[in-house]
Amino acid sequence: MSADAADRTAAALVETWRALMEIHPEATIEESDGISACVTGIPAAGLNGVFCATRDPDPDELRRLLAAVRSRGVPHLLELRPGTPDDALAVATESDLVPADDMPLMRLDDPAALDAASAAAPGLAIRELSPDEAALHATVAASGFGEDPEHFVRLLPPQVLALDALRAYVGQVDGEVVSTAVGVTLDDFVGVFNVATPSRHRRRGYGAAITARVVSDGFAAGASWSWLQSSPSGYGIYERLGFRTLERWLSWVRV
Repeated sequence: MSADAADRTAAALVETWRALMEIHPEATIEESDGISACVTGIPAAGLNGVFCATRDPDPDELRRLLAAVRSRGVPHLLELRPGTPDDALAVATESDLVPADDMPLMRLDDPAALDAASAAAPGLAIRELSPDEAALHATVAASGFGEDPEHFVRLLPPQVLALDALRAYVGQVDGEVVSTAVGVTLDDFVGVFNVATPSRHRRRGYGAAITARVVSDGFAAGASWSWLQSSPSGYGIYERLGFRTLERWLSWVRV
């Protein structure tokens, strides 16, 4: 894919965080020249940090915003795009952040493989959650990621789930909830988040099927492409659905 597609997808990541942070009751966001500092206050590194949609962030602004996040006293991360100049990379190395795995930024433009993913899990019934079912998503997501359920309760409270752009889902088999996911549709794209399947239900196609539902609903709502950042465990699933890696973002964490 082109550099323009990578730039637009990087911008979509920041736009989505902005939409969520602006409505979140605990969160703050500050943006400056393509750098976004997001803090939810939740003690999980992936839920607070500095993200750069630009390849050439101003080092002083990057340093300032990273210090502002650090001052909140929560675990956090820093993500920079590949090709970031050395003077900006130095901000990470001079801090107390620890290098972490690169984060693949993935994009899907062709939904051709989505129907096959849905058909591969015939016993799975997927339904959209109402805002008052936020705790159900939190419970399943926490089990799938091995995290504290309270983190997800705080991340997606009912008022965030009520956002018009956001849809949360669960997949059920014989009445038992086996998977969950979230989609956020803005402008011409749909972002995919929190795809989680508890370990005892994995390798049955549930994660792929519920991801396909998120993307399909986003396309039905007007999106023409989808994006996500993948964990190592989900990478192969997303590739089979048609997502392709645009970039691998450089990542550092403070826990």
